[in-house]
Amino acid sequence: MVKNAFIRLFVVMVFLGVGNKMSSKTFIQKKQKQELLVSDKDIKKHKQDSVGFVEQKSKLQHSWGTFSPNVSLDVPSISRSPFISLQQLLKGNTAGVYVQENNGEPGSIQSMLIHGLSSPVFSNKDISGIQPVVYLNGVPLLLDNPFSYDVKLYDVNPLGGASNILAGLDLGIIESMEVIKDPLKLAQLGPLASKGAIWIQTKDGYWGGKHFSVDGSLGFVTPPSGVKMTNAGYERAFRQNFFDTYGILNANQYLPKYLQDDRDDLYFGEPDWADSYYRYAPQYNLNVTVGGGNPMANYLFTLGTSRNAGVADETGYNKYNIGFFLNMVPLKGLTATAQVNGGMSNRSRNRNFRDRYAEVEYLPDFSTPIAPTKIGYSLFMSEYDKVTSENDNDMINGYLGLNYKLGNFVANAKLQLDYNTNDSHLFFPSTLMESVSFVSDYSAYNRRLRGVADIAYLFRFGKNHLLNVKWDGSFQSDLQHYNYTRAYDGDDDKKTTTASKANYKLYRYADRMDTRLVSTSFYLEYTYKELVNAGIVVRSDGTSKMQMDNRWLFTPAFNIGWNVKKQFWANSPVISNLFINASWARMGKLLESDRFALGPQYSAEDMNWIGQTVISSQNGLGTITRPYSRGWVGYGIGWPYAEKLNIELAGAFLNDRLKFSLGFYNNYDKDQIIQMPVPQEYGYKYQFKQGMDVNNRGIDFSISSSILSNPKGINWDASLNVNYNWNELKRLPEGVQEVTLGDRKLTVGKSIDQFWLLQNIGIYQTDEEVPVIDGKRLSINGIPLKKGDPIWVDQNGDNMIDDQDKVMKGHMLPPFTGGFMSEFRYKRFDLSFNLFWAVGHHALNNRSWQRYDFMTLDNQKSLAAVKEIFFWQNTNDKNDYPIYNPLSKTHPYRQDQDLFLEKLSYLKLRTLTLGYTLPLKKKGKYAPNSIYLYLTANNLFTITAFSGDDPELIEFNGCYSGYGQSLPRSLTAGFKFNF
Repeated sequence: MVKNAFIRLFVVMVFLGVGNKMSSKTFIQKKQKQELLVSDKDIKKHKQDSVGFVEQKSKLQHSWGTFSPNVSLDVPSISRSPFISLQQLLKGNTAGVYVQENNGEPGSIQSMLIHGLSSPVFSNKDISGIQPVVYLNGVPLLLDNPFSYDVKLYDVNPLGGASNILAGLDLGIIESMEVIKDPLKLAQLGPLASKGAIWIQTKDGYWGGKHFSVDGSLGFVTPPSGVKMTNAGYERAFRQNFFDTYGILNANQYLPKYLQDDRDDLYFGEPDWADSYYRYAPQYNLNVTVGGGNPMANYLFTLGTSRNAGVADETGYNKYNIGFFLNMVPLKGLTATAQVNGGMSNRSRNRNFRDRYAEVEYLPDFSTPIAPTKIGYSLFMSEYDKVTSENDNDMINGYLGLNYKLGNFVANAKLQLDYNTNDSHLFFPSTLMESVSFVSDYSAYNRRLRGVADIAYLFRFGKNHLLNVKWDGSFQSDLQHYNYTRAYDGDDDKKTTTASKANYKLYRYADRMDTRLVSTSFYLEYTYKELVNAGIVVRSDGTSKMQMDNRWLFTPAFNIGWNVKKQFWANSPVISNLFINASWARMGKLLESDRFALGPQYSAEDMNWIGQTVISSQNGLGTITRPYSRGWVGYGIGWPYAEKLNIELAGAFLNDRLKFSLGFYNNYDKDQIIQMPVPQEYGYKYQFKQGMDVNNRGIDFSISSSILSNPKGINWDASLNVNYNWNELKRLPEGVQEVTLGDRKLTVGKSIDQFWLLQNIGIYQTDEEVPVIDGKRLSINGIPLKKGDPIWVDQNGDNMIDDQDKVMKGHMLPPFTGGFMSEFRYKRFDLSFNLFWAVGHHALNNRSWQRYDFMTLDNQKSLAAVKEIFFWQNTNDKNDYPIYNPLSKTHPYRQDQDLFLEKLSYLKLRTLTLGYTLPLKKKGKYAPNSIYLYLTANNLFTITAFSGDDPELIEFNGCYSGYGQSLPRSLTAGFKFNF
């Protein structure tokens, strides 16, 4: 399987032609000729003239001044854990970065935020619009666009494999990783970086001779311990408590059929499904790098493969990576580089009913759930074996570059490419689909082609003054496209494709987004005596996503830094470094959709089949319309933009044994577009309007120290990072003070991540307790409250409970986050651990809501009424909710109340690693230079008051549904060889 995967990956790379700008044969011949012309004398001279390709190139890409407050991660120590995604590497390791790993299912979508939430999140579709950009060797990666949600009824998963593209990167070859938060540096990167940036440099060449290294690990994940399985007897006893409390006779008439007959062994028998659902599973990782050369020409070739396993439902993720890097100096001062990274991954997804029905967009009868016994679960599994689920992603990125350096003059030019595909094939047999089969196919790709160039010159004025002048420009072309076909009513389960002529009813969808971004900027940096430095950036950006009269945006940025140590304590043996930096920038924000560039248009809500918003019709005849989300778009929409301020104090003491950084930031995202309700007589419900402002402000604090340093004894290094973030809605379009969108409310002056809920303070024990005004009993939606109903606070005192009585409460995102890392070393042994915490946020416990609201959900055909196999599991659910009258018409266990709001604060031990470096006396030509062995345990424990499985398993809307699989607890043994 691995061999075939690499063959397929190699064919993809050759087909795309990234490495074929010059034929391989010609390229190798020229390289060999160049090597033959290089003498030892030339090499020695070149070493005197240059510090090497990689160092020189890196400095050119980061020519941002003498002050560098960016956060660099300790990649080697993090890489000893079996993480597969970039988000997992970042979580808890740097201040100001918050990662939502809300599902332990390998390869599933994860999100990350830098310095808070810049715009409200109403659905999963909004997540991609708040993510930072990731640069891989200077190439900004293009991820999936959420426009495929426009043809879906249910906001559960996007179309296709629903995989995390960043999980496909080869993490084993990462050499350095920086989180860029400084406004001036973000301004140099342009609008792509308006939400922050992650800068990754991989290993890309060796010039000190031959190099060969092997890095591998093997381990396993362990299922949750002590799973408390339940059966129909447990569920019936739970419901009977409600009926007994209110003296309700003949309770069986209110029970679904699967709870009525206690002689049914499938439902009332011993529950033992967990042994088939949860599992121990192996996982592994292997990376090989081969490199060689000298300062005039060097190369690196990399191979990698990983298998990551989930703890449940046989989920897993496999990826295969390949890379090639070449650096040459054909002429003095001229460096030519070529880099290609390729990856292929496939994901084994869960078998959840919810995901299947959301894909099919057909809701069957939910009155009879899957049985909790191994026999019942095996019957389901035997039918699911007929399912075909293929989810594949391929990716390739790289660049061809030239760098020329002559004295103080530097010029760069690059052609960059990022390309990834998303292919999914799905087949459900008729036995799982109420007598008819279903098939769907999804094929999509994202392609980014980018040309960049810059020139810079460093002027020296005397001994004390330096002026760096730089110009850069870029042209970027993005193309995102998908084809989606779904087909119903197949009459033969052996025909698993639409091409097999099984009489399927076909529905086809296609969409593409083709955008351009043109940018140019000037950068000036002045330095005085290495004491004070100041920089300024002015740039102009134009994009095809804006309307024609608003396509261009001019933005400035500047910073000033002061070396306090050199000013006052130049000769201090205690203070190693101390400086202050202030930076401000205005940055344009790119829109996720191109629909705003088209001017006035909307999709009519009444031009579709009942229950299907994207199959349009008029008078019963099909029509062709692009499946936009509902809402009118008018003229005058321009660039949203962000104003960012960062002030930072950083220093080092005692020969750099103690380092710290304290920063204050204030991010103001302005003129953002939001969907606003309009009068119904307009013919549509919403209009997209510009004018929403959101402010994020906060503090980053980091400190690291070499607490103990003894070459012959114990050494102890530790680091701590803490972030505090607060967001506030500053403005809505046209001076509106609040807006209600679905179950969310936004109010000027409040946070944008708050819940909008009724305030519940107990239960009415008697009818007399219910307030009566002017002879009318307090009511909700016209229904009078009585004994056994909730006590909801009548906030406005109008004797009626409705939306006007809801309050803003809680926060979906934690105000405080942080991490602590510590490493002990004694001789050749080392022991390290990593803690991660989040404090001050909340979640709506939808799992408990669905459990207590059985009287409503038993009679609904909705995704909320679906009962998965893990419905038959007691996950430490709260049992202290009031027992309301189950026959009340007031809907006492409604979701939109603070009864189900819980605190989520937690502390986690993420990793614990024990390592040993073998003593080696190198003998022989092929003996290793070093061998390092380690043992790592992950996700060992969590301290929290949250009643659910894990406080991290919260969906992006702040709800705990119980669908997120447990984050795997794993044990991994690994090794690192260098030759």
